[in-house]
Amino acid sequence: MCLKLLFGFDNLPVVYVLFTVIQVGLSINGFKGIKWLENVSCVFLIGILAYMLYVVNTKFSVEIGERFANIEGTWGMPFWAATTAFLGIYSTMILNASDYSRHVKKGTTPTATGVIYVLSILPVTLFMGLIGLLVTAATGNSDPIEVFATAMDNKFLTVITLLFIAFAQVTTNVLNNIVPPSYILMDSFKMKWSHATILVGILSICVMPWKLVTAESADGLSLFIKIYSAFLGPIFAVMVVDYYILRKRTLNVNDLYNKEGIFKGINWAAIIAIAIGSFCSLIVVDLSWYVSLIPSGLSYYILMRVLKSSEAFRKGTVLEHQ
Repeated sequence: MCLKLLFGFDNLPVVYVLFTVIQVGLSINGFKGIKWLENVSCVFLIGILAYMLYVVNTKFSVEIGERFANIEGTWGMPFWAATTAFLGIYSTMILNASDYSRHVKKGTTPTATGVIYVLSILPVTLFMGLIGLLVTAATGNSDPIEVFATAMDNKFLTVITLLFIAFAQVTTNVLNNIVPPSYILMDSFKMKWSHATILVGILSICVMPWKLVTAESADGLSLFIKIYSAFLGPIFAVMVVDYYILRKRTLNVNDLYNKEGIFKGINWAAIIAIAIGSFCSLIVVDLSWYVSLIPSGLSYYILMRVLKSSEAFRKGTVLEHQ
Protein backbone atom coordinates (compact mmCIF):
# COMPACT_ATOMS: atom_id res chain seq x y z
CA MET A 1 0.00 0.00 0.00
CA CYS A 2 2.83 2.42 0.85
CA LEU A 3 4.52 1.88 -2.52
CA LYS A 4 1.21 2.28 -4.33
CA LEU A 5 0.55 5.61 -2.66
CA LEU A 6 4.12 6.81 -3.15
CA PHE A 7 4.95 5.52 -6.62
CA GLY A 8 1.71 4.12 -8.03
CA PHE A 9 3.18 0.60 -8.02
CA ASP A 10 1.05 -2.14 -6.47
CA ASN A 11 2.18 -5.45 -7.96
CA LEU A 12 1.98 -7.44 -4.72
CA PRO A 13 4.14 -10.43 -5.73
CA VAL A 14 6.96 -8.17 -6.93
CA VAL A 15 6.67 -5.93 -3.87
CA TYR A 16 6.73 -8.95 -1.56
CA VAL A 17 9.82 -10.41 -3.23
CA LEU A 18 11.54 -7.02 -3.01
CA PHE A 19 10.74 -6.65 0.67
CA THR A 20 11.81 -10.23 1.36
CA VAL A 21 15.19 -9.64 -0.27
CA ILE A 22 15.64 -6.51 1.87
CA GLN A 23 14.65 -8.35 5.05
CA VAL A 24 16.96 -11.28 4.38
CA GLY A 25 19.77 -8.88 3.56
CA LEU A 26 19.27 -7.05 6.85
CA SER A 27 19.12 -10.33 8.79
CA ILE A 28 21.98 -12.20 7.23
CA ASN A 29 24.67 -10.76 9.50
CA GLY A 30 23.08 -12.12 12.65
CA PHE A 31 21.06 -10.93 15.62
CA LYS A 32 23.37 -8.08 16.61
CA GLY A 33 22.64 -6.32 13.35
CA ILE A 34 18.93 -6.97 13.79
CA LYS A 35 19.03 -5.56 17.33
CA TRP A 36 20.64 -2.35 16.11
CA LEU A 37 18.05 -2.08 13.35
CA GLU A 38 15.16 -2.60 15.77
CA ASN A 39 16.52 -0.06 18.25
CA VAL A 40 16.52 2.59 15.54
CA SER A 41 13.17 1.68 14.02
CA CYS A 42 11.21 1.48 17.28
CA VAL A 43 11.73 5.18 17.98
CA PHE A 44 10.44 6.16 14.55
CA LEU A 45 7.58 3.67 14.73
CA ILE A 46 6.20 5.06 18.00
CA GLY A 47 6.54 8.61 16.69
CA ILE A 48 4.82 7.80 13.40
CA LEU A 49 1.92 6.04 15.09
CA ALA A 50 1.44 8.93 17.51
CA TYR A 51 1.44 11.35 14.58
CA MET A 52 -1.02 9.19 12.63
CA LEU A 53 -3.34 9.09 15.63
CA TYR A 54 -3.17 12.88 15.91
CA VAL A 55 -3.92 13.39 12.20
CA VAL A 56 -6.82 10.93 12.15
CA ASN A 57 -8.36 12.33 15.32
CA THR A 58 -7.99 15.91 14.04
CA LYS A 59 -9.32 15.31 10.53
CA PHE A 60 -12.20 13.06 11.48
CA SER A 61 -13.08 14.27 14.97
CA VAL A 62 -16.71 15.00 14.02
CA GLU A 63 -17.25 11.64 12.32
CA ILE A 64 -15.59 9.78 15.18
CA GLY A 65 -17.70 11.61 17.76
CA GLU A 66 -20.91 10.84 15.89
CA ARG A 67 -19.98 7.21 15.36
CA PHE A 68 -19.13 6.51 18.99
CA ALA A 69 -21.80 8.69 20.61
CA ASN A 70 -24.38 5.95 21.02
CA ILE A 71 -22.35 2.85 20.32
CA GLU A 72 -22.97 -0.20 22.47
CA GLY A 73 -20.09 -2.55 23.09
CA THR A 74 -20.23 -6.25 23.79
CA TRP A 75 -18.26 -8.75 25.81
CA GLY A 76 -19.87 -11.56 23.83
CA MET A 77 -18.67 -13.75 20.99
CA PRO A 78 -17.46 -10.91 18.69
CA PHE A 79 -15.07 -9.69 21.38
CA TRP A 80 -13.68 -13.11 22.29
CA ALA A 81 -13.42 -14.17 18.64
CA ALA A 82 -11.44 -11.02 17.89
CA THR A 83 -9.08 -11.60 20.81
CA THR A 84 -8.63 -15.21 19.67
CA ALA A 85 -7.39 -13.92 16.31
CA PHE A 86 -5.15 -11.44 18.12
CA LEU A 87 -3.67 -14.15 20.35
CA GLY A 88 -3.22 -16.39 17.34
CA ILE A 89 -1.00 -13.78 15.73
CA TYR A 90 1.00 -13.04 18.87
CA SER A 91 1.25 -16.64 20.07
CA THR A 92 4.18 -17.15 17.74
CA MET A 93 6.03 -14.39 19.58
CA ILE A 94 4.99 -15.75 22.98
CA LEU A 95 6.15 -19.28 22.19
CA ASN A 96 9.40 -18.05 20.65
CA ALA A 97 10.25 -15.54 23.36
CA SER A 98 13.48 -17.40 24.06
CA ASP A 99 14.71 -16.45 20.59
CA TYR A 100 14.99 -12.90 21.90
CA SER A 101 15.52 -13.39 25.63
CA ARG A 102 18.65 -15.46 25.01
CA HIS A 103 20.31 -12.20 23.98
CA VAL A 104 19.37 -10.37 27.19
CA LYS A 105 22.35 -9.43 29.33
CA LYS A 106 23.17 -11.77 32.19
CA GLY A 107 21.72 -10.70 35.50
CA THR A 108 18.53 -9.28 34.03
CA THR A 109 15.71 -10.21 36.39
CA PRO A 110 12.46 -11.84 35.23
CA THR A 111 10.62 -8.66 36.24
CA ALA A 112 12.88 -6.52 34.07
CA THR A 113 12.46 -8.97 31.19
CA GLY A 114 8.68 -8.78 31.56
CA VAL A 115 8.78 -4.98 31.54
CA ILE A 116 10.89 -5.07 28.38
CA TYR A 117 8.35 -7.30 26.64
CA VAL A 118 5.42 -5.12 27.72
CA LEU A 119 7.05 -1.87 26.63
CA SER A 120 8.16 -3.30 23.30
CA ILE A 121 4.80 -4.79 22.35
CA LEU A 122 1.93 -3.08 24.18
CA PRO A 123 2.29 0.60 23.13
CA VAL A 124 2.62 -0.18 19.42
CA THR A 125 -0.21 -2.71 19.54
CA LEU A 126 -2.55 -0.29 21.29
CA PHE A 127 -1.65 2.54 18.92
CA MET A 128 -2.26 0.40 15.85
CA GLY A 129 -5.52 -1.01 17.19
CA LEU A 130 -6.83 2.41 18.17
CA ILE A 131 -5.88 3.97 14.84
CA GLY A 132 -7.54 1.14 12.94
CA LEU A 133 -10.69 1.43 15.06
CA LEU A 134 -10.98 5.20 14.61
CA VAL A 135 -10.27 5.09 10.88
CA THR A 136 -12.81 2.35 10.22
CA ALA A 137 -15.45 4.09 12.32
CA ALA A 138 -14.91 7.46 10.64
CA THR A 139 -14.51 6.44 7.00
CA GLY A 140 -15.57 2.83 6.62
CA ASN A 141 -12.12 2.11 5.19
CA SER A 142 -10.23 -0.44 7.29
CA ASP A 143 -6.84 0.53 5.83
CA PRO A 144 -5.44 3.32 8.06
CA ILE A 145 -2.45 3.93 5.78
CA GLU A 146 -4.64 4.76 2.80
CA VAL A 147 -6.87 7.04 4.87
CA PHE A 148 -3.88 8.71 6.48
CA ALA A 149 -2.29 9.45 3.10
CA THR A 150 -5.45 11.07 1.75
CA ALA A 151 -6.03 13.06 4.94
CA MET A 152 -2.62 14.71 4.99
CA ASP A 153 -2.32 18.22 3.59
CA ASN A 154 1.47 18.29 3.55
CA LYS A 155 2.81 16.19 0.67
CA PHE A 156 6.37 16.14 1.99
CA LEU A 157 5.32 14.88 5.43
CA THR A 158 3.08 12.30 3.79
CA VAL A 159 5.96 10.88 1.74
CA ILE A 160 8.36 10.83 4.69
CA THR A 161 5.81 9.18 6.96
CA LEU A 162 4.89 6.52 4.42
CA LEU A 163 8.56 5.72 3.84
CA PHE A 164 9.04 5.23 7.56
CA ILE A 165 5.93 3.03 7.69
CA ALA A 166 7.42 0.86 4.95
CA PHE A 167 10.69 0.73 6.89
CA ALA A 168 8.79 -0.23 10.05
CA GLN A 169 7.08 -3.08 8.19
CA VAL A 170 10.46 -4.42 7.14
CA THR A 171 11.97 -4.27 10.62
CA THR A 172 8.89 -5.83 12.23
CA ASN A 173 8.91 -8.73 9.80
CA VAL A 174 12.62 -9.30 10.35
CA LEU A 175 12.10 -9.81 14.08
CA ASN A 176 8.80 -11.67 14.01
CA ASN A 177 8.96 -13.73 10.84
CA ILE A 178 12.61 -14.39 10.07
CA VAL A 179 14.35 -14.90 13.42
CA PRO A 180 12.15 -17.73 14.85
CA PRO A 181 12.05 -19.97 11.74
CA SER A 182 15.75 -19.37 11.14
CA TYR A 183 16.58 -20.68 14.60
CA ILE A 184 14.33 -23.69 14.00
CA LEU A 185 16.12 -24.52 10.75
CA MET A 186 19.50 -24.10 12.42
CA ASP A 187 18.53 -26.43 15.25
CA SER A 188 16.77 -29.02 13.11
CA PHE A 189 19.14 -29.22 10.16
CA LYS A 190 22.36 -27.80 11.63
CA MET A 191 22.36 -24.96 9.14
CA LYS A 192 24.37 -21.77 9.29
CA TRP A 193 22.47 -18.61 10.20
CA SER A 194 22.99 -17.06 6.77
CA HIS A 195 21.78 -20.18 4.96
CA ALA A 196 18.76 -20.47 7.26
CA THR A 197 17.66 -16.87 6.69
CA ILE A 198 17.96 -17.24 2.93
CA LEU A 199 15.92 -20.45 3.02
CA VAL A 200 13.25 -18.76 5.16
CA GLY A 201 12.99 -16.01 2.56
CA ILE A 202 12.65 -18.52 -0.28
CA LEU A 203 10.03 -20.58 1.56
CA SER A 204 8.03 -17.47 2.44
CA ILE A 205 7.82 -16.56 -1.24
CA CYS A 206 6.76 -20.10 -2.16
CA VAL A 207 3.65 -19.93 0.06
CA MET A 208 2.50 -16.77 -1.79
CA PRO A 209 1.27 -14.78 1.24
CA TRP A 210 0.13 -11.90 -0.97
CA LYS A 211 -2.89 -14.07 -1.78
CA LEU A 212 -3.99 -13.76 1.86
CA VAL A 213 -4.04 -9.97 2.09
CA THR A 214 -6.56 -9.29 -0.65
CA ALA A 215 -10.09 -8.17 0.20
CA GLU A 216 -11.45 -11.44 -1.18
CA SER A 217 -9.28 -13.43 1.24
CA ALA A 218 -10.11 -11.49 4.43
CA ASP A 219 -12.52 -14.08 5.80
CA GLY A 220 -10.22 -16.92 4.84
CA LEU A 221 -7.26 -15.25 6.53
CA SER A 222 -9.24 -14.78 9.73
CA LEU A 223 -10.28 -18.43 9.68
CA PHE A 224 -6.69 -19.51 9.00
CA ILE A 225 -5.45 -17.57 12.04
CA LYS A 226 -8.11 -19.12 14.26
CA ILE A 227 -7.30 -22.62 13.02
CA TYR A 228 -3.58 -22.39 13.66
CA SER A 229 -4.41 -20.87 17.05
CA ALA A 230 -5.95 -24.25 17.80
CA PHE A 231 -2.43 -25.69 17.80
CA LEU A 232 -0.54 -22.80 19.38
CA GLY A 233 -2.87 -22.54 22.38
CA PRO A 234 -2.22 -26.15 23.46
CA ILE A 235 1.54 -25.69 23.12
CA PHE A 236 1.31 -22.61 25.32
CA ALA A 237 -0.73 -24.51 27.92
CA VAL A 238 1.75 -27.40 28.05
CA MET A 239 4.68 -25.02 28.46
CA VAL A 240 2.95 -23.12 31.27
CA VAL A 241 2.01 -26.27 33.19
CA ASP A 242 5.47 -27.76 32.75
CA TYR A 243 7.35 -24.65 33.85
CA TYR A 244 5.12 -23.17 36.53
CA ILE A 245 3.39 -26.22 38.03
CA LEU A 246 5.65 -29.21 37.45
CA ARG A 247 9.07 -27.55 37.58
CA LYS A 248 8.16 -24.66 39.90
CA ARG A 249 10.01 -22.19 37.65
CA THR A 250 13.30 -24.05 38.03
CA LEU A 251 14.88 -25.12 34.76
CA ASN A 252 18.44 -26.03 33.85
CA VAL A 253 18.93 -24.44 30.45
CA ASN A 254 21.96 -26.63 29.70
CA ASP A 255 19.76 -29.72 30.01
CA LEU A 256 17.60 -28.45 27.18
CA TYR A 257 20.54 -28.67 24.79
CA ASN A 258 22.05 -31.90 26.10
CA LYS A 259 21.26 -34.59 23.53
CA GLU A 260 21.84 -37.31 26.10
CA GLY A 261 20.17 -35.48 28.98
CA ILE A 262 16.78 -35.71 30.65
CA PHE A 263 15.00 -34.23 27.64
CA LYS A 264 16.29 -36.87 25.25
CA GLY A 265 13.60 -38.39 23.05
CA ILE A 266 9.92 -37.53 22.72
CA ASN A 267 7.67 -36.68 25.62
CA TRP A 268 4.46 -38.33 24.51
CA ALA A 269 2.56 -36.74 27.38
CA ALA A 270 3.10 -33.37 25.73
CA ILE A 271 2.29 -34.63 22.23
CA ILE A 272 -0.96 -36.28 23.33
CA ALA A 273 -1.96 -33.26 25.44
CA ILE A 274 -1.43 -30.93 22.48
CA ALA A 275 -3.49 -33.25 20.27
CA ILE A 276 -6.32 -33.31 22.82
CA GLY A 277 -6.32 -29.53 23.16
CA SER A 278 -6.21 -29.04 19.40
CA PHE A 279 -9.16 -31.37 18.89
CA CYS A 280 -11.19 -29.44 21.48
CA SER A 281 -10.21 -26.15 19.84
CA LEU A 282 -11.40 -27.19 16.41
CA ILE A 283 -14.86 -27.85 17.82
CA VAL A 284 -15.21 -24.13 18.57
CA VAL A 285 -12.87 -22.50 16.04
CA ASP A 286 -13.90 -18.93 16.89
CA LEU A 287 -12.59 -19.44 20.43
CA SER A 288 -9.88 -21.95 19.58
CA TRP A 289 -7.05 -20.45 21.65
CA TYR A 290 -9.11 -20.19 24.84
CA VAL A 291 -10.88 -23.54 24.46
CA SER A 292 -7.58 -25.40 24.20
CA LEU A 293 -5.95 -24.19 27.41
CA ILE A 294 -7.67 -26.24 30.13
CA PRO A 295 -7.92 -29.54 28.19
CA SER A 296 -4.26 -29.36 27.17
CA GLY A 297 -2.92 -28.25 30.52
CA LEU A 298 -4.97 -30.71 32.56
CA SER A 299 -4.31 -33.68 30.29
CA TYR A 300 -0.58 -32.91 30.25
CA TYR A 301 -0.42 -32.91 34.04
CA ILE A 302 -2.34 -36.19 34.28
CA LEU A 303 -0.35 -37.89 31.52
CA MET A 304 2.94 -36.83 33.11
CA ARG A 305 1.81 -38.63 36.26
CA VAL A 306 0.62 -41.85 34.68
CA LEU A 307 2.36 -42.31 31.33
CA LYS A 308 5.23 -44.78 31.58
CA SER A 309 7.05 -43.36 28.55
CA SER A 310 7.22 -39.93 30.21
CA GLU A 311 8.95 -41.19 33.33
CA ALA A 312 12.35 -39.86 32.26
CA PHE A 313 10.89 -36.38 31.77
CA ARG A 314 9.72 -36.23 35.39
CA LYS A 315 13.24 -35.56 36.62
CA GLY A 316 13.38 -32.09 38.12
CA THR A 317 9.60 -31.89 38.52
CA VAL A 318 7.30 -32.29 41.52
CA LEU A 319 6.45 -35.74 40.14
CA GLU A 320 10.01 -37.04 40.26
CA HIS A 321 9.65 -38.93 43.55
CA GLN A 322 5.97 -39.79 43.44
